[in-house]
Amino acid sequence: MNLRIFKNTRYIAFVKYPTDPSRGNYLTEEPHTTISMNIRQRHMLKKADIKELKTTLYELFDEVVINELLTDKPKVEFLRLDNKEEIIVINNILSFWITQGRYIPCLTLLLQPDIKFEMKSVTVDKGAIRFVANGADIMRPGITVIDDTIQKGDIIKIQEETHRRSLAVGMAMFDAAEMQKMTKGKVIKTIHFVNDPVWEFSKTFR
Repeated sequence: MNLRIFKNTRYIAFVKYPTDPSRGNYLTEEPHTTISMNIRQRHMLKKADIKELKTTLYELFDEVVINELLTDKPKVEFLRLDNKEEIIVINNILSFWITQGRYIPCLTLLLQPDIKFEMKSVTVDKGAIRFVANGADIMRPGITVIDDTIQKGDIIKIQEETHRRSLAVGMAMFDAAEMQKMTKGKVIKTIHFVNDPVWEFSKTFR
């Protein structure tokens, strides 16, 4: 659904930007990771705001996963950065980075040992790990497993094959069926990765 959802508060606006129908659920502008990480505004979300956040996340991720993440009266904080991008913090864990209208699950959430945040993913071989960790886009030859539900424009997790540990989050450039047929070329645009500004910010966030 191509919706704009605004909360009637002084600060918060959960926004869904219009997509280009000819390209599916795929923004014409690519998200970026070179961002300023200075906090301009921050406040705790009220119960009504958390409910609105859940509604937004239901449309993007598995409902069961979101309910488990936001259960038992969660402590949810909203951060607005000085470049107008936003971060949702759940129980003191950086959980979603909102950039250009997209909700990007943070690695600090995906790597929590006691939280199973399942989402669409691809698995890469050992040889690709150091490149992915440095923010490289994902090339088809390095992928060993592709989630067959992936659609062009989906936000997906990139994980390594031995322990299924999350390495990065990216945006699919092709449907799964197209990726399967490819033998070369770039197939996923990396958005968030270890040691990027969001990751570094998480180390000092209090």
